[in-house]
Amino acid sequence: VPDLRTAEVIVDIGFGAGSEAGLALAQSLVQALEAHHLTPYLGATRKVTQGLGLLPVTQQIGQTGVAVNPRLLIALGISGAPQHVDYLGARAQVLAFNKDPDAPIMGLDSNGLTVHGIVGDLFETVPALIAALEAPPEGTSNEMPKGEQTPQEDQ
Repeated sequence: VPDLRTAEVIVDIGFGAGSEAGLALAQSLVQALEAHHLTPYLGATRKVTQGLGLLPVTQQIGQTGVAVNPRLLIALGISGAPQHVDYLGARAQVLAFNKDPDAPIMGLDSNGLTVHGIVGDLFETVPALIAALEAPPEGTSNEMPKGEQTPQEDQ
C-alpha cells in the first residue's frame, strides 16, 4: 500500500464524490495523471474510508488518518472540514472541485495552502480535466501535412 505521507500528487476523495461512480472517476483521473509521468496516490476523508468503506483506512487523510504534504492535491467533493484540511501540508497547490462555491475549501487561506477552486458538478468538470490531459499537446495533430500523400492516394 502506498504511503500517502510521501506522495507528491494526491487525488483526494471527499463525501461529495463518495460513491462507486466517484471512486471510478478518481481512478480515471489517476490514470490520466500517470500518462504524464506522475505518480498520484488516492486519498480520502474519514467519511469515505470509515463511513462508506470505499477505500481502506490506510488511505485516510486527516485527524484520524495521516498528515500529507504533496506538491499537488486534487480535491474531489471535499468540503474543507478542519479535521481534514488541517492535515494538508503548506506546499500543496490544491485544485478543489466542488459544486458549492461557498464550501470552506473553496476560500481556504490557512496553512499556507494555495487553493484553485473549480465550481461545478465534478462529474462534468473532472471529465473535462481528464480529456484535457488526454488531448495531444498543442501544435501536434494526427493529420499529415498538406502536400504529403500516402502511397494509396498517389494511385
